[in-house]
Amino acid sequence: MYDHVLLPVSTDATPDERYEPIYELAAQHGATITILSVADTNRDSVTNLGGEVVDTLESEATKAVERFAEAARERAITVETETIQGVPDEAILEYDETHDIDVIVMRKRDRSRLKETLLGSVTDRVIRLTDTPVLVI
Repeated sequence: MYDHVLLPVSTDATPDERYEPIYELAAQHGATITILSVADTNRDSVTNLGGEVVDTLESEATKAVERFAEAARERAITVETETIQGVPDEAILEYDETHDIDVIVMRKRDRSRLKETLLGSVTDRVIRLTDTPVLVI
C-alpha cells in the first residue's frame, strides 16, 4: 500500500520515540522513506566563516536529515535524503507533486492556539493543499 513515505523534518527535530510509528509504518510496508528538510529562504542564513561563505540553515537542514536517516538505517529501512531551499510548505508540496509519494508523515508542533492562529502551520498548509494522504503524529 505504501511504497514511498515522505518525512519532512525541521532543523531542530530529533528522531526520538515520537517518530517510532513512522519507522514501523515503513518497515511493515517495505517502504522507502524520503527524509526531507527545507532550508527556509524566508530567513537570513548566510555566514562568512574564515573567508568562506556558509549557508547555516542548509547545513542545519542537512544535519537534521542525516540524524533521521541514521535512525531509519538502524532499523534496516531504505532511506533517501533531500535538503532543499525554499519556503517550507511550498517546497514540501512541490516535492510531493514531482515525486511518487504515497503518504506524507508530519509532526504537529506544540504551539499555543494564539501562535498557531497568527503564524499558521506548515503541517496545516500541507494538509489543506495536497491530494496525497497526510498522517499527522
